[in-house]
Amino acid sequence: AADAIRGRQDIRWLVLGDGRAAELVRAEIAARNLSDRVILLGRFPMERMPSFFKAADALLVSLKPEPVFAMTIPGKVQSYLSAGRPLLAMLDGEGARVISESGAGFVAPAGNSEALAHAVVKLADMAPEARQEMGAAGRRYCESHFDRTELFARLEDWLKDAAASKRAGKRQG
Repeated sequence: AADAIRGRQDIRWLVLGDGRAAELVRAEIAARNLSDRVILLGRFPMERMPSFFKAADALLVSLKPEPVFAMTIPGKVQSYLSAGRPLLAMLDGEGARVISESGAGFVAPAGNSEALAHAVVKLADMAPEARQEMGAAGRRYCESHFDRTELFARLEDWLKDAAASKRAGKRQG
């Protein structure tokens, strides 16, 4: 995606972390001559992440196009929603649904770098106020759907209902 929009001088990719593929990524950046567009910042402690999120224009989450990844909502999605910044995503399934439903950003299918590049350009071309509203929509969605107290209360209600159903089934049998 960075290669596809290399001509956009206003777009830079700052990447935090350094997983198993870090050397491969460094080599690709060099081979594609993207070192002025894609900057690998390395690993930082978790407690530093909010300061990076706050400074970002958008936050990117991507997953491989695997069925198992489509069944979950990556933890990053919840963290990014709570940060109040627009999201750019290249993923399928539940994570994509949450981002789309929340109005917090743009989603491209997992593995589709062309669609991601299009989403990045679309976001970059939006008015700052519209991007701020996307971030705010994500924060509101996070507060209403991922609040721990609310989630635990729902889980407790489900468990009570399941126990009551089991007791009722035993009385009928």
